Amino acid sequence: MCGDPILRDKRLSGRSKHLSSFFPRCFSLRRLRQLHAQLFLYGLHHSAVFGSRLAHAYFELDAPRHAQHAFDQIHIKTPHSWNTMLSGYFSTHNLADLLHVYKISRARNHRPDTFSLAFGLRACVGFFLFDFGRSIHSEAIRSNLELAEYVAVPLINMYVELGALEDAEKVLRRVPPGIPTVWGLMMKGYLMASFDVKIFELFNQMKEMGGELDQLSAVYLVRACGNNGAGKAGCMLHAICLKKNFLGACIHLQTSLVDMYGKSGMVGSAKKMFDEMPCKDVVSWSSMVASLAQCGRAWESLHVLRDMFDQPLLPNAVTLASALLACSNLGALQQGKSVHAYMVRNNVELDVVSNTALLDMYAKCGSVEVAHKVFAAMPERNVFSWSAMIGGLGMHGMCSRALELFEHMNLAPNSVTFVAVLSACSHSGRVEEGRRYFKSMTEDYKLNPKQEHYTCMVDLLGRAGLLEEAESLIKEMPMESGPSVWGALLGACRIHKQIDKAKQVANKLFVLEPDQRGLAHVLLSNVYAAAEMWDMAKNTRELMSKSDLEKTVGFSTIERFHHVEYGSCSCGDYW
Repeated sequence: MCGDPILRDKRLSGRSKHLSSFFPRCFSLRRLRQLHAQLFLYGLHHSAVFGSRLAHAYFELDAPRHAQHAFDQIHIKTPHSWNTMLSGYFSTHNLADLLHVYKISRARNHRPDTFSLAFGLRACVGFFLFDFGRSIHSEAIRSNLELAEYVAVPLINMYVELGALEDAEKVLRRVPPGIPTVWGLMMKGYLMASFDVKIFELFNQMKEMGGELDQLSAVYLVRACGNNGAGKAGCMLHAICLKKNFLGACIHLQTSLVDMYGKSGMVGSAKKMFDEMPCKDVVSWSSMVASLAQCGRAWESLHVLRDMFDQPLLPNAVTLASALLACSNLGALQQGKSVHAYMVRNNVELDVVSNTALLDMYAKCGSVEVAHKVFAAMPERNVFSWSAMIGGLGMHGMCSRALELFEHMNLAPNSVTFVAVLSACSHSGRVEEGRRYFKSMTEDYKLNPKQEHYTCMVDLLGRAGLLEEAESLIKEMPMESGPSVWGALLGACRIHKQIDKAKQVANKLFVLEPDQRGLAHVLLSNVYAAAEMWDMAKNTRELMSKSDLEKTVGFSTIERFHHVEYGSCSCGDYW
């Protein structure tokens, strides 16, 4: 290569152009290494341009070690070469190496740009490195890049994912409102922290500042509506999404709408939305199965599950937990066993929610001992697991075992647990224990009784003949007494043939439930019948006929369905 320097440079320039043309043809690691060798022969591997291109090509072939070697051979590293390594390690999910390269770049005084800051912040999320993430935030401020869109978005996302909502809010307040993604990320943080009210406040703030609703924000707004049963607001959001043409390509938004309608009790709208979805994933199917099961349409829920097996999708633990809920509501033990069989045959990994649904199904379908075996075998239990087992024992008259289990509970009970405990006392007539636990609920655990707790206590006292005490308890309630409380007292009037009091209670129910007056008339008629006042019972029934009031048709919870197989498994007892 000796001779005229100008001629030599021209030759190198021509050679470099020739070798550059080979990069698009390197579809294998072998070919790329051959090209690397040619660049080495002409000393071009030291160039930042060729070194960066080599590193990028190695990353595309999933060869990060070769990419690092190519990068190390570069004599003078440019911002582009550093960013090539950060991008490559992120794309190949090597976050530890990404952070290592980032730290080296800072140690060598490489000035950060929006690209490097963004990838550094994303790596901090992967390793939950809050302090290091804050140091990157400080670098962004010093470089006057904090409010750049490419930095602000991953910065807010980092704080949201790491649970530092106050820090995320501080950044959001300084970011220009024209960056729509940041609003959605902040809503995501509020949703993760169950601050649903703040999501709606943020939406109003976004509108006041001139921000535009995007798909991400719409998803979290719809989910917040679902969590609060705000079906009317959800419908309005649905209309906005249709107007903005958000639904076509966003399966997450479509699924969120299905879930929102289901949680708001608008099952027809949920089913319509689900049927209109062009593509459905396992989350979509799970949402529909859950919506139907939670709204009392359990048989339809199981039909949707069966339809799912005709798709190239398999249900996951969440889907099957909802199916178990449907079986519980139906008292369908054989169906529940079939779902359990599918779980066992397909090695479905059960979490605490799925196991709780399983034991609840067995308990409500009458297999209490099997439910207890599920409970005993659970590797992890939460407060709902304990509550479900206590409630299962109590509803089958095993009050002593239920209360013993409560005393051995190694978690702080919640309001659901006390419903199970008080219900167990009510089923077994344990008045003193019931009073003690009701008092302990407020004094020892600082839990305010709700309607269902008062209903259990009124039922307990009423069954024991303590109707005056039960009525006094109703009058002492800090909230307006609901139909369930008065219904429990009316049932006690029937047991103890308290005719006059039954009339007073029935009149209250007529006012509280004008759409369910037929049920109150039936209960009152039963009171008369229990007291052998046949004329009064007959008159009450005739009044129902004249007023076109109908009693809801009774049905048994004993399983009345044909055997159904899920997948290739049949039902069976696995305990």
